[in-house]
Amino acid sequence: MLRLRRRLGLLAAATLLAAAACTNAPSSTSSSGKTVLKVAYGSTFVFMSPSLAVKWWHTVGREFEQQHPNATIQWIPIPGSYVDIVNKLNLLYRTPSTAPDVAELPSPNLGGWEGSGDLLPLNSYLSHAPWWKTFPKPVQNEGLYNGKILAVNHFEATDALLYNIPMFKKAGLPVPWHPKTWADILSAAAKIKSSTPNVSPLWLLGAQASGAEGILLGSGNMLAGSADPTIYDTATKKWVVDSPGIRQVLAFFHAMAAGGYNAPVSQLENPNAIANVPGYEAKQQIAIAVAANFWGESWVKTVCAPCWPQAPKVLGFAPLPTSQGQAPDIATTLGGWDLAIGAHTANPGLAWDFINTAQTRVNMIDVSNWGGGVPPDTAYFKDPLYSNFAPPFQAEFAQIEPYGIEAPSSLNYAVWANGFNAATQALTQNPRETVQQALAQMKSIIVNQLGPGQVETQQ
Repeated sequence: MLRLRRRLGLLAAATLLAAAACTNAPSSTSSSGKTVLKVAYGSTFVFMSPSLAVKWWHTVGREFEQQHPNATIQWIPIPGSYVDIVNKLNLLYRTPSTAPDVAELPSPNLGGWEGSGDLLPLNSYLSHAPWWKTFPKPVQNEGLYNGKILAVNHFEATDALLYNIPMFKKAGLPVPWHPKTWADILSAAAKIKSSTPNVSPLWLLGAQASGAEGILLGSGNMLAGSADPTIYDTATKKWVVDSPGIRQVLAFFHAMAAGGYNAPVSQLENPNAIANVPGYEAKQQIAIAVAANFWGESWVKTVCAPCWPQAPKVLGFAPLPTSQGQAPDIATTLGGWDLAIGAHTANPGLAWDFINTAQTRVNMIDVSNWGGGVPPDTAYFKDPLYSNFAPPFQAEFAQIEPYGIEAPSSLNYAVWANGFNAATQALTQNPRETVQQALAQMKSIIVNQLGPGQVETQQ
């Protein structure tokens, strides 16, 4: 999620993290004779603030140690960006002695660890987990790889449209707004540009600097709602580099660029674009946004990234429609942060007990609220602890979770994502770029890295 967002470099929180963290020395027994469980997590990126990350993880740790007095947690906090987390985990998993027993992993990158044999299958544990039964099937399949569940979600990211009500009224647009097709979105953007020219009529991310997470929180939502959302053809085992769906998405980006509707390129191509955009909304610089669920949570007093208590009165919510209004008529990507057990752990039972503790009601809702996510368990969508945290956004974004489409679990997804991002970025940068030129660029990048036998075109 997968979210995120994220106020980096806060000195006080960093100091707290350093004090709370243990070293990650490869040891299975502490000096007091207790069994050591190594737990790795993103300490400054995943949660809405580093202090909330410390609070949540150490609350789960205390509960676990109370239940297991002969065990102790060795924390492995990983500071930095999304990419920093992925790179650090890759290093840790290189050898069994440094691999964490439990780790928090971003779902768009699960394929790399799954395909490398780094993760322990959880099927036998999940068959006895009551919370697993109320996860929607797309959420259950997030960590599915070759018939094995290798990771379980602990909070999701969904996306929808947020629109500025005063700007809509000024433009003579209906409130509440219920767009049925992508053409409705472009039509509204054109009217906003005419009536309020000093704002961005649209915000839609599609830039290489944001990597796979940028697709999750931006352009991937359009592909999910296109005529054909296929990224990887499971029948042929090839990556799709040209399809009616991809062409629809690129045509939408082309229309945004030609009309001057999207946000400034300098904002969209900023590596911190995902974290910065709630601030642009709070300054009322955006009329319509393909928005992540964490935006609403970032504006509440608990988080203040930034504080914007007026948000519920200023912004309206609308599910993102499919391209032509085709069934299921709601589109969103799905992805977030997952919990997994290392394949080489000496204590799989204890590691599972830690995950089970993390997945209890209060812990699951707290991580969703503080991390900017939607609980994977549908039983908590209307739970007051969740729905009252940032109303009305919590309930609104949760309701679309069952419609979500996951990215493929594959190490090569990062290659496809880079090519897709290059195509959308080219169209964003240059209104004179054609869809055919952007497609050619996308195909060239992917073929050069995967080989011509690994890609296909769908008609």
